[in-house]
Amino acid sequence: MNIDQKLIEKYHLGQCSPTERLLVEQWLLDDTFETKPLPISTAQKNKLESDIWADINTYIEKSETPVQIRSKKYPLKYVGIAASLLVLLGFGFHQFNNMQEKTDATFDNRTNASLKYINQDNYKIVLGKNATAQINTDTGEIKTTGNMLFIPKKNIAFSLSGDKKKELKTGETYFVLQPQKNGNQVIIAKSELTFLAPTLQHELKLQFNII
Repeated sequence: MNIDQKLIEKYHLGQCSPTERLLVEQWLLDDTFETKPLPISTAQKNKLESDIWADINTYIEKSETPVQIRSKKYPLKYVGIAASLLVLLGFGFHQFNNMQEKTDATFDNRTNASLKYINQDNYKIVLGKNATAQINTDTGEIKTTGNMLFIPKKNIAFSLSGDKKKELKTGETYFVLQPQKNGNQVIIAKSELTFLAPTLQHELKLQFNII
């Protein structure tokens, strides 16, 4: 393949095939490369060579320039605001968990042969021997095994079977008795104790040390 002015122009315009491009570059780098004389002067050849190498060097410099990724810097006041929000969210979650614990709680006295006294925000209870209790003040559900004394600190509507409710009033003491065979929970006020059978009255008085 002959190196002529037309081929040089194609190279300069980036229109050469890979074979043509290699041939022109060999010609530029090797003065002994055998080709037909070009109808251009030595000065023109040197200028053309300088222009081509200038283009190549520009490309090399651009490719070697490291890409700098700027990290985002936030003002200290925004960092402080974000930290404050995280603290508030954590505190709110902690308070929510505490609220859940207070409104829905389970108590166990199965391993204790004596009474167990428990003081909560909304009520006090005394668990009898080997008794357990599950109390939800939001739904009004009270489930026990064994007997329990319940002293509400606020009025609580206790859920009976179906849609029936029994209001447990603050200032009163209630006996929550062992569930019956049908699963129904029995709750009676201390003032109603005399309506129970004498043997049951005696048993409850002994169990909870009532004179």
